[in-house]
Amino acid sequence: MHLSNLKILNKITSKKSTFIKTGIFSAIAACWGVIIVGTFITFK
Repeated sequence: MHLSNLKILNKITSKKSTFIKTGIFSAIAACWGVIIVGTFITFK
């Protein structure tokens, strides 16, 4: 019983960590996208 609870907890923390990393990467990519698009619009 205790071992199965630990496995479930590990899976949840693993998915949570992956979700947080994906969110951070998406936010950084969106910021750079805005910067690059803004630069191209300015120079046209």
